[in-house]
Amino acid sequence: MIFSKLIRNKVLFIFCLFLFSIGYVYVAEAGKVKVVTSIFPLYDFASQVGGDLVDVRLLLPPGVEAHGFSPTPHDMVRVTRADLFLYTSDILEPWAGTIVAALGAEKGKVVEVGREILNKKDDHVDRGGGEANDGHHEGHSGPGSDPHIWLDPHMAVEMVDVIEAALSDVDPENSEIYRNNSRVYIEDLGLFDTRTEQVLQKCKIRIIVSGGHFAFESFAKRYNLTAVSPFLGYSPNAQPSPRAIANLVKIVRKTGSTVIFHEELIQPKVAQIVAGETGGRLMLLHGVHNVSREELEQGETYLSLMQQNVQNLKQGLQCQ
Repeated sequence: MIFSKLIRNKVLFIFCLFLFSIGYVYVAEAGKVKVVTSIFPLYDFASQVGGDLVDVRLLLPPGVEAHGFSPTPHDMVRVTRADLFLYTSDILEPWAGTIVAALGAEKGKVVEVGREILNKKDDHVDRGGGEANDGHHEGHSGPGSDPHIWLDPHMAVEMVDVIEAALSDVDPENSEIYRNNSRVYIEDLGLFDTRTEQVLQKCKIRIIVSGGHFAFESFAKRYNLTAVSPFLGYSPNAQPSPRAIANLVKIVRKTGSTVIFHEELIQPKVAQIVAGETGGRLMLLHGVHNVSREELEQGETYLSLMQQNVQNLKQGLQCQ
């Protein structure tokens, strides 16, 4: 009897601590618009647009790879308590549908930031041939299938516009502030885009060879480059076929590339294989899905990570 009572008291104590931790999530930021985002680009964009008026939290824990993420019950509670939940698309974050279904229409505002952008992208895509469609990223339905839209600065601007509208909708009294913050940040994105175009317009190698997931198609198309990857779709459990890896080796040898790019937060096994076959070296090409704890503590942003990408591309593609 005494033992059972002690067990019940212990369980009750742990449950109370859990409830307190949930409640604490936003107590320290009372009065601010509470925003939860699925991935890091949305976190940074919402922080830039919202400024001091918003409390933005990232659903992905630092260092967790986005493709393999699965929300916990605690995550569900965090989103339920938010004023706004932002995610990119059902394609990139299929697990977001579980959260949206659990929320219901009356429990906060949900915005699929990339929906219209992806629809427009697919409507206007050029579905012609080319090296990138010659089996080098097997399993993709075509150029319009890449959901990593934030890697194209033009589409990043459109995402910022969507977020600004969403914040203004939930907090109309401060809409002018959100609008002004958005304008300033969009100018920064435009400046980055111009400088990137200048850096990448004269590169000896025009193909981005990645041993990671196929993420840089939108970026490559923006700067008249080609992106290739051996991975099949965006599943965290996807494994490239031997044929796809062999194709990548052929491309490296054909282009004379000395660099094989790899993605963040994943062991670069495929990139290492290709590098071993070709004598190439590895270099990071950050997809900005999420950041490590160290990157978060260092204050890395979407633009700082993208600027590092451009510098790595400048070396890897042998740009003048």
